[in-house]
Amino acid sequence: MDKKLKHTIDYLNQKVDKKTGFSTPEDYFDKVQEDISTSLFINNLPKEKPFSTPNDYFSTIEMNIFSKLELEKNKKVKIISFRKRILQYIPATAAATILLFIGINYFNTQKITFEDITINDIESWYENGYGNTNVDELATALNTSDFEDDILSTISDESLEDYLYTIDNNILINENE
Repeated sequence: MDKKLKHTIDYLNQKVDKKTGFSTPEDYFDKVQEDISTSLFINNLPKEKPFSTPNDYFSTIEMNIFSKLELEKNKKVKIISFRKRILQYIPATAAATILLFIGINYFNTQKITFEDITINDIESWYENGYGNTNVDELATALNTSDFEDDILSTISDESLEDYLYTIDNNILINENE
């Protein structure tokens, strides 16, 4: 026999035929909290009736309802036409739209030209994912007259070499991947 089982209290009580005299009903600890909460709630309920109905309430309720319905039938109700209400707001809406159009065109007089765009603007546009255009598409979109023919002749060999030495080769390799 297992040594752990041999030295437990249940095993010893079984051999001696000794009972402790204490026992709890099955599922006692599962239900005790609910029983206590229920008994506390019932004890806190008021002992007298908190609500009461007037005498002959149920025999006269039907007549009261019908009399109120008759009064409602005889009342004249003011009807507001939805169409009239909309027609009232159309002139104000049209005036506001015209003022908004004039205001936008009046205050937005600044024209943006190609010279106003900086290299930083172009770089941020390209880095943010908007520059996913193909080189062929870009070439067809731009006319050759937009560029000077001798733009490359203005760059000296020394400045070109200095530029090429400053470029990190790892960045160029990783861009093509």
